[in-house]
Amino acid sequence: MLLLVAAWVALSAHSHTALHHDMAEQFVWAHALQLGYPKHPPLPTWLFMLAQTVLPAKPATLYGLSALCIGLTGIFTYLAARELMPATLALCVAGLWGLQQPFGWRAWIYNHNTVLVMTIAMTVYFAARAARRNEQASWAAAGLAAGLAMSTKLQAVVPLVGVLWALWRSGSLESLASRKGVAMAIVMGALVCTPPLWWMATGHTNALAYATHQLGSGAGESESMRMGQFVVSELRMLAPALVVLLIWVGRAHGLRGVQADANKPAASRAPLRAWVEGLLFVPLVFVLAMDIWGGSKLHAQWGVQTFQFASLALVAWFGAYFDMVPVRALVLTVALVQGISFLVAASPAGERLHAPGAAQGYPARELADRVGADWQHAAPACALRYLDAPFFEGGQVSAFGQGFPAVLQEGSLRDSPWIDEADMQAKGSVVMRHLAQDLPPDVIHTPDMVLIPPSWVKGVVPVVWGIRLPKGECLPARGGR
Repeated sequence: MLLLVAAWVALSAHSHTALHHDMAEQFVWAHALQLGYPKHPPLPTWLFMLAQTVLPAKPATLYGLSALCIGLTGIFTYLAARELMPATLALCVAGLWGLQQPFGWRAWIYNHNTVLVMTIAMTVYFAARAARRNEQASWAAAGLAAGLAMSTKLQAVVPLVGVLWALWRSGSLESLASRKGVAMAIVMGALVCTPPLWWMATGHTNALAYATHQLGSGAGESESMRMGQFVVSELRMLAPALVVLLIWVGRAHGLRGVQADANKPAASRAPLRAWVEGLLFVPLVFVLAMDIWGGSKLHAQWGVQTFQFASLALVAWFGAYFDMVPVRALVLTVALVQGISFLVAASPAGERLHAPGAAQGYPARELADRVGADWQHAAPACALRYLDAPFFEGGQVSAFGQGFPAVLQEGSLRDSPWIDEADMQAKGSVVMRHLAQDLPPDVIHTPDMVLIPPSWVKGVVPVVWGIRLPKGECLPARGGR
């Protein structure tokens, strides 16, 4: 499973010309260990900083981290399915899971959703294991994973409520030992996530404001239109898995005796039905509430976690059909669809279908090279240590340039508290803005210090830059970190 995800990520990393916006943010934030960063809790940035202890701060490291997180998500999803259903059906879960586009074609994106689905999958596995085997160590591990999830993204509270719902509805809380285990897990999770949540609550970051800013964002559209767009988007993400499901069911219908068994789907068992309710329906109810009562625009990225366990639900509902089909046929169908999907993704048409926005076509390496060359021309004896730039362009230069320079987000020390202003003035910086008139008067700017991205690249605008010369002694330039 790790190898399959790694292959998808490697394909994207090879073809992309720039980092996704969310990945560029990591190169802006990963310069200091904090309990929180703009927009979100700290765990994804901590993991990137941990990776930098053994690997360079380069795009390949972030792509590798994404592959690792998504791969572990698949492993823990399979292990959770093994706790809830027979081995053959758990294998079907793993096969359908790998066909969901967030875990295949779009597995390359490293952001807070990437780490969220991993930590939620860990929580579900350990909670299901603890409920089935009454292991105190598994309850503790579930609490630790839940705390890590809350230290990743505030949306984690939704699937965690779903886990509690599943435990209650499945009857797993009837024994005193299980209730004590859940209480221990809750305490463990609270101990893990309280420091970053307190950091946010006391105003050190804008994460709470970011979490609520979507309320009312879809006021210009009807509720049915917002929900319709979300459903269409998520069906597209699930399309390969649904194709395989139809093939499996169609194959099973041709076999004698399947109809009688299909009338008793796996989800008719109370424990599994409870887990389907908690892992799929609880997040769906939250999305529906955000649409109807919150007036929010339903972003496609919300579906990454909402439908994280869609494969488990599909197997729970249609598992009786799969029991009638030889395992070899199930595996070959998955392999065939995966192979076709991979060939399409690797073709020129795949780039258009994928539509990853600025990641495909934005000349990030050219921008980094030109900024670095202009800096060396103006300050030949000095290494570029600082950028004063918008996060997207600054993140691209920090990622693809030399030396992993720190980024001050458009002059805002609040969003970049790790920047030492005095040191920045002493060592100089490159200042980047979207309009030449917005550059400060103390920078050296010439008309050729501008990059205009191709018109067909979505979501980006031209960028200009100028050189703020060092005012003190600086270190000589050297190779990238």
